[in-house]
Amino acid sequence: MAKAPRTLKTLRRQIDETDDQLHDLLMRRAALVAEIGVAKQAAHAGIEVPLREAEILRRLAGRHRGKLPVGALVRFWRELVGAAIVMQADFSVAVAVPDDDPGIWDLARDHYGSQVPLTAYRSPTEVLRAFAEFRADAGVIAVPDDGVDDPWWQALAGAVDGPRVNARLPFAGRGNARGGHDAFVIGRVSNGVGDRSLFVVEASGELSRTGLLGALSQSGIGVGVLAQLRGNGSTVALVDVDAPLAADDARLSNLTAGLGKQLVHVAPLGSYAKPLAREAARLAAK
Repeated sequence: MAKAPRTLKTLRRQIDETDDQLHDLLMRRAALVAEIGVAKQAAHAGIEVPLREAEILRRLAGRHRGKLPVGALVRFWRELVGAAIVMQADFSVAVAVPDDDPGIWDLARDHYGSQVPLTAYRSPTEVLRAFAEFRADAGVIAVPDDGVDDPWWQALAGAVDGPRVNARLPFAGRGNARGGHDAFVIGRVSNGVGDRSLFVVEASGELSRTGLLGALSQSGIGVGVLAQLRGNGSTVALVDVDAPLAADDARLSNLTAGLGKQLVHVAPLGSYAKPLAREAARLAAK
């Protein structure tokens, strides 16, 4: 005999019970976060740890089942992370939101949640100034394109003790965020070495994008040129490397060997975890 379907009243009661259990777990998690905040202060550790956050999200996405969209799971968890950050310290984010690209604000909001204070600035340069004046602890800036009038990445590479890129947004799908641009997150604390690495490469001669890519690709490491500036007999490019490369990694020399004597300088700009978008799409299709 087929089992009789549960009544709406019964299902709602079980939803209420489940909500209470979730709430109990959230309060338990908040208590653990408070302890972690004390431990971080004792260890002088950073409040925001993007690589750790990416590791947790990958683990959760890997075990996720059912019809709840992975994007919703990630958004829920990002709210928890944002709340945890403000529980542990005063923390604010500067967001470069050009008039023609309001979607960068959406990416920042989705990443940091509703509790972390966000302040909009018109340009990446204003965001970097907010950093320099300690008016922000993190920044969100659109991934640059060629021809952009504000080559913030070049200025950032020239600051030895300046902030560095430590994440790329969106990490798990764009959701209903406006626009089509990705964004970088910059922070003060070292991020370690993520899945992908960013460098600013300067070479003598005005190289085409094809010529620069050809020289850098001789190492066999996947590489892309996000933006480049040419003029006055030199080429400066923001290079995205598909490998975890530290500034002292021997593979970095292999990467730039194809430039030969044209190589002038290489400066690290940070690293980030590979976005989860493909994994989220795969799980959503199950």
